[in-house]
Amino acid sequence: MKLKKIMAAALTAALMFGVLTAPETGLEVKAAETVYTNNQATGIPSANIQTPQETVRLYSGLSWQLLEAGIGVRLNVTDSGCGPLARRALTNMAATLKASEVKTLDMRLEKYLKSGGWTQTVKETTGKIRVCIALPAGSDPTRDYAVISLRDGGAVEVLGDLDPDPATITVDSDCFDTFMIVSGPAGAFDAYRVASPNALDALEIPVYVKKIGSTVKIEKDFPMGVLTDPGQVNAATGGRNVRLQMTGVIPGDNAKYALDNAIKQTNALNKRKAATKEDKSDEVIPSYFEMEMLAGSDRITNTNGKLRITMAVPYDFPAYADYAVAVLNMDGTVTIMKDIDENESTITIDTDQFRTYAFLWGRKGAFD
Repeated sequence: MKLKKIMAAALTAALMFGVLTAPETGLEVKAAETVYTNNQATGIPSANIQTPQETVRLYSGLSWQLLEAGIGVRLNVTDSGCGPLARRALTNMAATLKASEVKTLDMRLEKYLKSGGWTQTVKETTGKIRVCIALPAGSDPTRDYAVISLRDGGAVEVLGDLDPDPATITVDSDCFDTFMIVSGPAGAFDAYRVASPNALDALEIPVYVKKIGSTVKIEKDFPMGVLTDPGQVNAATGGRNVRLQMTGVIPGDNAKYALDNAIKQTNALNKRKAATKEDKSDEVIPSYFEMEMLAGSDRITNTNGKLRITMAVPYDFPAYADYAVAVLNMDGTVTIMKDIDENESTITIDTDQFRTYAFLWGRKGAFD
């Protein structure tokens, strides 16, 4: 499917489920920048993202599809509108630290379409992003500063200042919700000055592989290929002339149960979870596929030896992630197989099973 058609379908679906939002009041997209900070907080002279732009896009979970479409990431900084429970969690931590509140900010990280009004909140990044915030005028340069960050579920995290400039506070964070900037005596937050070793990594956007060589004929449009040499393929298939295809599928109840049960034991982030909304809009659905090996009109569900197969990562998966597949075996068990190649956009496995597959993704190292 062409990119424009995919994007149109995605944005239409987003509109149906309320993902589309009107542009923020007074917000201007900087045409020359894909990643930027939109600071509208009173009393805060400036704020900026110091992590390289392409790294921010990858850490923000942009899919191969969204990267190719030029989707950007921005950080909206505004005066805090947090509720009483959130404020209580923040002030309780400040009291524990014997710290004084300086300013509380809403920090909304979002994906955005540069040519339109589409936005989608990034709840958590897969790598820490470095942000520098200028302190309000009149802040005491002899004091120490930190951020108390509100995380999902009401937990809080203390982020110590990473830069030596007394007029700014710099922190590494993978969660952008509410930041309470607090002050204390010099050295009060030394224990919280923890810099991420990867916050300033200059990552390049990988190229999505759309064509893969194969020693076996591939049918349908799914990019994949058998890397095993023809002689070994011939031996593994009993000398039959075979072809391979991959198609999306909705498994039967037994197969789905077996696959989902095995996936729950992994660190995959796209494993099925119970929906909390009536329309089931927040349920994560794994990507199920049927890998079919055909010899004439006959289907071969397992071979006499393992074949090395490379498949393209589903186009809607995050580009910065680790990948694996869950494979349904002949006896109804499931094998989780980690990607064994170094290409960022493909999954390579050795298998003798040609049945139902589920593609998985997780944070870097999730399937080690």
